[in-house]
Amino acid sequence: MEKKIIGVGVIGCGAFCEAYISSLGPVFENCRVIACSDIDMDRAKEVADKWKIIPCTTDELLANPEIDIAVIVTGPASHYPLTMQALKAGKHVYCEKPMAITVEQTSNIIALAEEKGLFVTEAPDTILDSAMQTARKALDDGLIGRPLSVTMNFIGPGPDWWHPRPDFFYKTGGGPAMDMGPYYLSAAVSILGPIEQMFAYASKGFDVRKIQDHDCPVDVDTDYTAVLKFRNGVIGNINLSFDSVRSYSPGFEIQGTEGVLFIPDPNTLTGEVRYLNRNKLKTEVQKRETFKGVAWMYSPEALALAEVLPRAVPPCTAHRGLGAADLADCLIKGDAKPRCSMYIARHITEVLLAFDICAKTGMPYNMQTTCERPDPVY
Repeated sequence: MEKKIIGVGVIGCGAFCEAYISSLGPVFENCRVIACSDIDMDRAKEVADKWKIIPCTTDELLANPEIDIAVIVTGPASHYPLTMQALKAGKHVYCEKPMAITVEQTSNIIALAEEKGLFVTEAPDTILDSAMQTARKALDDGLIGRPLSVTMNFIGPGPDWWHPRPDFFYKTGGGPAMDMGPYYLSAAVSILGPIEQMFAYASKGFDVRKIQDHDCPVDVDTDYTAVLKFRNGVIGNINLSFDSVRSYSPGFEIQGTEGVLFIPDPNTLTGEVRYLNRNKLKTEVQKRETFKGVAWMYSPEALALAEVLPRAVPPCTAHRGLGAADLADCLIKGDAKPRCSMYIARHITEVLLAFDICAKTGMPYNMQTTCERPDPVY
């Protein structure tokens, strides 16, 4: 019996499109990229020539009967209209984050997708990566006891240090919350469950950014600190900045009554998941004199007691494409639901937009949407 392959069309030929084209087919063999489109046809042709695929307009791509999934890799402001256009054309969608820039838009997407019996999935698909799945399994197995808190930090100088065309990061739909927040919050929600309430502060480090040969006005806040209350009682905090330099703060860490999980950054995914057991640390502290033991407990040497956890699933070197491949697998099986669901995407979008609401009103925000944790990969 011939193996079914799902056809993919990539919309947007900017900085990240080739990460998808190089993985969907060459790495994830349940799908293949057939065509690409861009508002700049010269750019589309350049990418198409390199990868031996079809360059076309977006209308042509969505009319192609061989394409089942539209992968949208454009700027944030275009995600909503392109997703709606793809759904109206009868295509399933995998979209870069955020899915839309208002909660109403995300609800419109969900309503249309449900009406047409189509799937919409969204980045980040790093929740499917080996490290995140290992942390999820450790939590579900009760390794850290009852989870108490989660801390998340993205502290950096901003994308203009590395992105070739970074201006859109400082416009509506950009900023560290909408850009980097989805990595951390999607990971936290996929492991711990949905968020019920939050409070946030926000500020802006620079009114104008010097970007290459021009000045870029900054239209969004670029520093956020938020406190989150999860449905299961866990309290979280997250710091996001495009204005700082670096930080020693942990990227992602979950504390529990019996131990702590040190988890790799949900964006870069470098490193192992490490676990520090409460009793193991206590035993080592009590081997020392009282004050020396306390001092030692807060030293880097004590952290070396953390053990590396075995991977729940094998690591993947092509992180971009995991979500689209998971969607393709669902289409092939016919009875499964994609893990990077539109319901999680809507929930995370509301959380991120609520950061600005809290910052402006000075009041806590109660979530209106919810979601369920996706099925594990292991």
